Amino acid sequence: MSNSNIKQLLSDYERKRQKAIYIAEQKKEYIYSQNPKLQEIDNELSSQAIATAKAMLNSNSPELMNNLKQKMNDLKNKKNTILKSLNLDCSDFSPKYECFYCNDTGYITEGIETKMCNCLKQKLYNLEYNTFNVYNMQNQTFDNFLFTVYSDKVDKGKYNSDISPRENMGIIKKISLQFIKNFDNSEQKNLLFTGNSGLGKTFLSNCIANKLLSEGKTVLYQTAPVMLDSIISYRLR
Repeated sequence: MSNSNIKQLLSDYERKRQKAIYIAEQKKEYIYSQNPKLQEIDNELSSQAIATAKAMLNSNSPELMNNLKQKMNDLKNKKNTILKSLNLDCSDFSPKYECFYCNDTGYITEGIETKMCNCLKQKLYNLEYNTFNVYNMQNQTFDNFLFTVYSDKVDKGKYNSDISPRENMGIIKKISLQFIKNFDNSEQKNLLFTGNSGLGKTFLSNCIANKLLSEGKTVLYQTAPVMLDSIISYRLR
């Protein structure tokens, strides 16, 4: 992986992250301007949180702790009542990051381990490997897969099958979705789509890729044939 590409991407991530934070702050300030009571409650909540933290360090009085907790709960209930009346919730005050796994930092910390988020891995793959192999995939999803372009007529002589091409594609779609569902299973077999040009092999592959990307997986595209063990072949026709 190119260090220059990583640096550029991380710089882009930081700009994107700061923009999300700025937009969230602007939205919060606007909500406060329209609802001053909400800001008063948030300020009180902050003060109570500090008071509670100090009490935990300096006091052993259960009564004092209970009173502080009760005040916090009362303030939270008042805040929730106001938010509900405005058709809002606490998430409306939070930045809307593009990646909810890493919050647009590019990295995820699990315990004491920090690892690169799949969203950053995917951008690196796209820069270094996928540039010439990825076409316009934005609309190539299962929702946009049109089965009506395939014949619903059974013609064993033409298709060498007892089912219609449309029914065959329905079966292949189910197999593809099952492949996605079991993607993390180490015993999951690979898929190989074969057939003449224009039958939907690339589109279907991109549907699978898009679905996996939406689930936080990474996708590496290769145009050259690759021999894989335990390949399952489903012919498109």
